[in-house]
Amino acid sequence: MDSNLPVSPETTQPDVALELAQVKHELELAEGKIMQLELALLQSRDFAIGAAAEASEAPLIRAKYHAMYVESERQLGDANEHNKSHLAHIARLEQALADLLKIDKANKELRTQIENLKSSASWRVGRALMLPIRIIKRIVK
Repeated sequence: MDSNLPVSPETTQPDVALELAQVKHELELAEGKIMQLELALLQSRDFAIGAAAEASEAPLIRAKYHAMYVESERQLGDANEHNKSHLAHIARLEQALADLLKIDKANKELRTQIENLKSSASWRVGRALMLPIRIIKRIVK
């Protein structure tokens, strides 16, 4: 408004109404901005509370995972010891199998010698001559 010009009530009323509408609009914009800032403040406060809660849980979570790690290390040690035991057992079984094969070979050789001995003429003659004595021994028993 210009202070040099005479002002009549009819002309000032629309100017005041227009200025009032503009001030109301600016007030609404300011209130909207205040609400947005309050919302942002609440969100940042919630985020801070959540971060603090998460930070306070971190030692508990760390302790839990550390305990799980220690247990898995123990289980790994047990499994390694178990595997060593199995490998030693397998080695003993393989050695026993090798020994058995050697003994089996020796037994086959001895059976062959026995069969050759029993098929010899001297064995058959000796057996035939000793038959009456074997019969008498059985009767005596």
